[in-house]
Amino acid sequence: MAARDTHDSDSDRPTPLPETPRKREAEEWALVLVAEGFKPKVARGIEGWRVDVEVGRERDAAEIIAAWRQERVERRNRKTLPPADSATRIETAAAYACALCLLAFHLGLEAAGRHEFFVDVGRSQAALVLAGEGWRVVTALTLHADLAHVVGNTLFGGFFLAALAGRVGVGCGVLAFLVSGALGNLANAVYYGHAHSSVGASTGVFGLVGVLAGLAAWQRHQTAPPGRGAWVAFAAGLAIVAMLGSGGPKVDFTAHLFGLAAGGLTGLVMALPIARNPRPSLAAQLIALLITGAILAGSWASAHT
Repeated sequence: MAARDTHDSDSDRPTPLPETPRKREAEEWALVLVAEGFKPKVARGIEGWRVDVEVGRERDAAEIIAAWRQERVERRNRKTLPPADSATRIETAAAYACALCLLAFHLGLEAAGRHEFFVDVGRSQAALVLAGEGWRVVTALTLHADLAHVVGNTLFGGFFLAALAGRVGVGCGVLAFLVSGALGNLANAVYYGHAHSSVGASTGVFGLVGVLAGLAAWQRHQTAPPGRGAWVAFAAGLAIVAMLGSGGPKVDFTAHLFGLAAGGLTGLVMALPIARNPRPSLAAQLIALLITGAILAGSWASAHT
């Protein structure tokens, strides 16, 4: 009769769980295992900290921890947006100069006695926008009801444009303002239907907030731990709109929300090329400014025909 091997086979031996010198990492492993239905306990090991689980489930726990660690490594190795730079003094000055154009345009219309006429032909009136006068979603961004309105948009617009300039440059930032503001006005017109009209750059200003949130959301999606990703950036943008864009009897809050949403989508679209080319070139800035100027000029030309 052949002698029977009394040693345990490899499959019967418990799989050793990994150890880490950092207790916090072991606690993260424990949270991952809790989410998978385990009842882990963080304990001191020979070389650091480990997580003990129920007898017989060591192999499954080790595989889950290994997969989670691999995911963390892959996430760290993904190509993400570069760290946000502060705008240079020249970029900050250029951003505020662009914002001051809103104030200069308003004061010029007032001085020439043409304010009411320009508001009439350029405001974003939902019925006319939906009837085909799409240029109004652009021209409305350059018009304001009164001096207090334009001063507020000039100050906040310059601030958020300067913040975005540190990431994409002034030219691309101005184009992002125009695109997100126009899309926000269009969405607002569709939402209200026929009985609504508005003027003001605030839709584009909050569009800039949305672009910043969209860029930050993409960054967090690539690098942040699960549960602390993109939604945090968008929640911050929504909080800014709630603080700055929801007060006053003449405030078009829905336009601000649509501007934020349009800006968020614009930021997500911009994130992909920026990941490959961290800073758009000077030529790209000039082209963006030319496109912005052409859209504004064409829109106002359409308004006067």
